[in-house]
Amino acid sequence: MIIRHPYSLRRRMLISAGVVLLLFIVITALILDQAFKRSLQTDLQDRLQTQLYLVLGAAEFEHEQLYLPQALNFPKLNQLGSGSIALIVNEQGQEVWRSGWALGYAENFVNQSLLSGLLQQAPGQQGQGKIEIAGQPFFYTSLGVTWELQGAASGRASLKRYTLLIAEHSVRFDKSISQYRMFLWFGLGLLALILLTLFTLTLNWGLSPLKQLADDLNGIETGQESRLSGHYPKELTGLAENLNRLLQHEKRQHTRYRNTLSNLAHSLKTPLAVLRGLVDQHHLVQSSDVVSSTHVDSLAQQVTRMDEIVQHQLQRASHVGPQSIQQTLEVLPLLESLAHVIEKVYQETLQCIDIDTGSEVVFKGVKADLMEIVGNLLDNAAKYGGGLIRLALSNAEDDSGRVCCRILVEDNGQGIADAVIADILRRGVRADQKKKGKGIGLDMVVYIVDQYQGKLHLGRSSLG
Repeated sequence: MIIRHPYSLRRRMLISAGVVLLLFIVITALILDQAFKRSLQTDLQDRLQTQLYLVLGAAEFEHEQLYLPQALNFPKLNQLGSGSIALIVNEQGQEVWRSGWALGYAENFVNQSLLSGLLQQAPGQQGQGKIEIAGQPFFYTSLGVTWELQGAASGRASLKRYTLLIAEHSVRFDKSISQYRMFLWFGLGLLALILLTLFTLTLNWGLSPLKQLADDLNGIETGQESRLSGHYPKELTGLAENLNRLLQHEKRQHTRYRNTLSNLAHSLKTPLAVLRGLVDQHHLVQSSDVVSSTHVDSLAQQVTRMDEIVQHQLQRASHVGPQSIQQTLEVLPLLESLAHVIEKVYQETLQCIDIDTGSEVVFKGVKADLMEIVGNLLDNAAKYGGGLIRLALSNAEDDSGRVCCRILVEDNGQGIADAVIADILRRGVRADQKKKGKGIGLDMVVYIVDQYQGKLHLGRSSLG
């Protein structure tokens, strides 16, 4: 199963800012692009309309025929390669006049659909848009006009209808749009980079108190500090004070709990010693009363049992237990020290203890707890095993993604029957009655592991 850790606050804010900034840049670019495009189209149509009126003003009639000079006052209509075209057609769709640059095209270079549209324009009606002339894109403006002519011979007035067309190649328009878009995206991209950099710097400055708080908590975990002593903004001051109160309260609670158990156990030791002395004295007297002797034996068993309970509670009193903010311990030196002690105690039967752990493995907790767990497990392995012990520690993640310490102790002993495994984890139960012991070692291990919300598993070893 893949465990996905939640994103940090910094990453969340950077991703959110990046998405918002990207949307802002894209929307802004689209708006500016459309605004510039419409502005350019409006400017182009105004320019074409100006050219149209210039052509219209230069038109004259001679002998009832429309006449325009070949060279107009507007230079673009006369220059070859200028991209501007002027054209006049009559009401029959016949071409009457074209500008100088348009002379290079075929006679009927205007397609029929455009020609039909031009002929349908009423006098005074304007048309504009984008068309293809000789397979090339053009923007155009057209105007329908009617001239009233006085006949020289008949003396009657006649109406002549014409349509004027001014067109400009779209290459300049497209080039301007392309250059503007390139500049626009470059400018907005540079602006986005600057804004994102400034936001990152601002975010780092804004989150620096949280980083300081995390560093101070890490200092408490490593044992360098005992409380949060940094200067925090007012939003974090209350949190820091509450954490300090929690740490002090927990410390006092552990101390009070440990002292209470210790005082109780020590208070019971004296009465138990007196009772044991009386029992021993009775055995020395060697009473012949069978009933009295039976009662004394029962009393001796209960005294022994109470003494074991006192010893057990004294051990629990010395156990500190997990704290809200746990210190990080390097385990390798502690394991080597424990292994050395066990080897001395069981030097006659123990062959070797193989320690398999790296210097990077750590234990987040109290030193006494780790010593108690590993010490009891090594003691049982040396006492009931066949002389070979393997001790391995590693760091891993549990189901919730929390980093935990995995402790593995193996020996080459005869093993434990499956039916007894569940029983020996209970306090005072011993699978092997031949060896000396009180049966509370594993109970202490179970208790401490439970305090750390861990689990203890018993199973078969690969050593034997």
